[in-house]
Amino acid sequence: MKKNKDIPLHSFKNTVDNVQSSQGKTLEPLDPEFPFVMTSFGAMNESAQAKYPHRHDCYEVLYICEGEGTHIIDFEPYPVKTNTFYFLSKDQVHFWQLSKPLKGYALLFTEEFLGIPSSNIIRTHDFSFFHDVGQAPYLSIDNKASAMVNGLFDGIEQEFRNETVRSLSVLRAYLHILLTQLHRLYDVDHPERHAKTTSPIVRHFSQLVSEHFISEHSVKDYANKIGISTSHLTDTIKAVTGQSPGNIIRQKLAVEAKRLLVQSNASIAEIGYHLNFEDSSYFGRFFKRETGMSPAAFRQEIREKYQIDSDKTP
Repeated sequence: MKKNKDIPLHSFKNTVDNVQSSQGKTLEPLDPEFPFVMTSFGAMNESAQAKYPHRHDCYEVLYICEGEGTHIIDFEPYPVKTNTFYFLSKDQVHFWQLSKPLKGYALLFTEEFLGIPSSNIIRTHDFSFFHDVGQAPYLSIDNKASAMVNGLFDGIEQEFRNETVRSLSVLRAYLHILLTQLHRLYDVDHPERHAKTTSPIVRHFSQLVSEHFISEHSVKDYANKIGISTSHLTDTIKAVTGQSPGNIIRQKLAVEAKRLLVQSNASIAEIGYHLNFEDSSYFGRFFKRETGMSPAAFRQEIREKYQIDSDKTP
């Protein structure tokens, strides 16, 4: 597909350009080369509460303290609530429909920042709320948990603002603690997700699908990458998740197809080819089987529902 028809991308390195200014001074002095950002909605311009579908090339943890409206993530609507976290994976599509502006904080980071140097021990796939197309990517917390979270945010903010001596290791440690605590709270609300992040095979499969789902649709390809038989992979994934590995791959493809259909002006055939379907008619049958709608009907319905005009977005 042509690049100018793709979904708008908000780049991590361009976050500094979206900070508001007052009397010639930026409200949030950010370093575009620093691999971690903590900011507030109040300090950012309207792009932080964008009304049009867009992606990010990093991970985001959004902590909403005030605001009203709807947060649409991969075209599923979620009500904006006080003391709620939203977790956005790299390349996930989202936008806002707000009746009251947001107040709260945003943490932005790359996969590389999260990981321990020279190790893959901690990655975004270790947390239930990232990279799972079948699960709501949000968490509402009570007052007790809010006190704990606010303490961690105070520590992150203090370290992040101290530009002369701030340490990547300290910020990474704070982020690990925050995500682990939120992961535990999330698993209390979604106990069925716990086994997914504790099974090495499921974690590895999930990671590989996120990276290769466009180019590789076959369960056998993923089994080969992991180094196990197709039957062993299938049995393990079914036992832990209740789904077949093929179904998980198809869900990922269907979500990406939805994103491109709504925001891209590419033809249905072009989108099918982009997703590695050699036959556009087969792509149409695949999409209808997965969603219950034809690609054209889905594109029209969602664009009308959310008043999306792809020609007018950046």
